[in-house]
Amino acid sequence: MYRLFFLLILCPFLYSQDLGKILWGEKPLTSPINFDYILTESKNINYKNLSGSFYINSYPKGIGYDVIRDEKTFKNRKNEDLFLKFPDFKLDLSIQGQNVIVHNKKIIETDDKFWDLSFSDGMAWSREDHIYVSAPFTLIQKHANCSHNGVLLFVLNSINEISQSIFQISSETCAYFQFNYVAIFDSFFETNDNDNEFITDTQNKKSMDDLYEKYPSIFRGSFADSDAFNANEVTAYGFFDGEEHFIGPCLTRSGNYPFCDNLLLPAYSLTKTISGSLGIAAYQKKYGSIVDIKINDLVSACSKNKWKDVTIENLSDMATGQYKSLIHYGDEDSLASVNFIFNKLSHEEKVDFACNNYPKKKKPGTTFVYHTSDTYLIGTSLNNLLSDKKENDFFDDLLVPIFNHHNFSEKIKYIRRTNDIRNQPYTGWGMFLQRDDLIKLNSLFQSPERIKYFSKEFLDEGLQRTEDKGLLAIMQSDIFYNNGFWAARFDKNIFGCKEDLMIPFMSGFGGITVVFLPNSMMYYYFSDNFTFSWYSAVYAAHNIKPLC
Repeated sequence: MYRLFFLLILCPFLYSQDLGKILWGEKPLTSPINFDYILTESKNINYKNLSGSFYINSYPKGIGYDVIRDEKTFKNRKNEDLFLKFPDFKLDLSIQGQNVIVHNKKIIETDDKFWDLSFSDGMAWSREDHIYVSAPFTLIQKHANCSHNGVLLFVLNSINEISQSIFQISSETCAYFQFNYVAIFDSFFETNDNDNEFITDTQNKKSMDDLYEKYPSIFRGSFADSDAFNANEVTAYGFFDGEEHFIGPCLTRSGNYPFCDNLLLPAYSLTKTISGSLGIAAYQKKYGSIVDIKINDLVSACSKNKWKDVTIENLSDMATGQYKSLIHYGDEDSLASVNFIFNKLSHEEKVDFACNNYPKKKKPGTTFVYHTSDTYLIGTSLNNLLSDKKENDFFDDLLVPIFNHHNFSEKIKYIRRTNDIRNQPYTGWGMFLQRDDLIKLNSLFQSPERIKYFSKEFLDEGLQRTEDKGLLAIMQSDIFYNNGFWAARFDKNIFGCKEDLMIPFMSGFGGITVVFLPNSMMYYYFSDNFTFSWYSAVYAAHNIKPLC
C-alpha cells in the first residue's frame, strides 16, 4: 500500500481522459476530484442498461486523508487506524440509462470496528463506449450519528470489465470530527439479472433562487444562506412553502455535492421526536393512554424511591426532577453523559445510567433539564409495555409500518440499538433520513390524517395546538419544550396576531433545526458549527403567507 500525495487544492482541470487513465491505473491520482466535474460529465447520456454486484478489495491501493477537526470523541483510536481498511460490503445495483439504482439503501451495519455504511442512488454517463458510474456513499461512526458523505466512482468497459474505484469524502455532518479522504481500490463487478427496481418518483425540487423569484417580498439571506452561517459548515437546507420544495446548494470542500437530493442526513436529537414522541403517540392511538404510568412500574432499574412519582409524561417533557445542574446542557455536556451516549453500548449499562446518575432535586413535572437519557427510558418503557402485546419493538412494529405506508425512505426506518440481545432502540439519537422524509413528516403532521396513526391529544400538545404550552426550557430565548418538541414563542405584535405565536421545531446536535410553520410550511437546515439561527426564516414565511 502507498500513500497518495494529498493536495488540499481542488482539481478543476480534470479531463475525461485523465479520469479514465486514473481509474484504469494508467495515471496516478494526485489531488481530490472536483465534484463539479461529475455534474458536468453526467450530461453525456448513457443508453445502456446493466445490473450487477459491486465490491472492492477493502485494503486501499492508495490513500490520502487530511484531518480538519478532531475533538477526540472516538474512544481509544488513532486517526491512521480509521483508514487502514474500508468496511466490507457487496452492493447490488442496476444501471438504467443515466440512473444508477442501489438496491440496498438501508443503513449497513458492518463488521468494521469504526464505521458503518450507507449507499444511495447515483448516476451514469457514457464516454467512448465506457460506462462511468458514480454514487453517493456515507461512512457513519459506529454507535453514533456522525456522517461523512462521499462519492464513489468507477468505470465499466464494453465487455463489463471494471476499473479501479475511487472513494472520496469532502464533507460531513459531524461537529467534532472532520476530514478529507480519497482512496483507490481494486474493484469487482459481477453481472446479474437484478433489474426489477426502478427509480421512485421524488418531489420536484427547486433552488432557493427560485424561491426568492417566486416571492420577491422576502429578503435574500433569510435562511441558511444568511451571514449567521459559515457556508462551508452547512450540509443541506431547504424550505417548503406548502406546495413546492426549495433547496439550497450542498457545498463541499471539493465543489458542489453531485447527489444533493440523496444526501444522507443524520437526525441526532431529531430522533427524540421522530422515535420517542411518535412512539408514545402511536402506542396510545392503538392501546390507550400511558402518559400517567409511573416509570418505576415499568423499568426495574428505576426502582429507587425517587422514581415513584415520575411518569412517561415527565420523561417526554424532560422534567423528572432529577438533575445535577440547571445550567442549560450542563448535565448533557458532562463527561458522564458523553460516556453514556458513546461508550456504554449495552442496555444494562445505558438503563443503569439513565435511572441512577441524577439525584432528585425537585418535584416531577416542574423543571425542564435536557437529558438524552430521559428519552432512552421512553423507548425502554414502550418496549416493556409491548411485552404482553403482539408487537415487541415499538420502533419496528409501530412506527416503521407508518413510514412504509407513506413511502418514507429506507434511511428513516433504521435506528441505532444496543449491542446485546435486548437490541433496545437508543430512542434519543441514532436515526438517519433524507430531505424528502422531512417533507413527508411535515405533511403528515399538518394533515388531519395524523390522527389515524397517533394520539391526537399527545401530538397536538407537542405541536402547540392546545392550551398546554409545555415548560420553559431556555428563558433568555423564550423557548419551551413539550412532549419531545421544542417551541419558540413570538410576541403577538410582531405578526399582528391576537395572541402570542408558538412555533414548534425539532433540534439536533451541532446545528440542526426543522421548523414546522403555519400554512403547512416548513424550514430546515443541517449544519456543523453549532449555529442555531432560524427566526429570519419565520419572518420570511410570514411574508409568503401570514402566520395568523
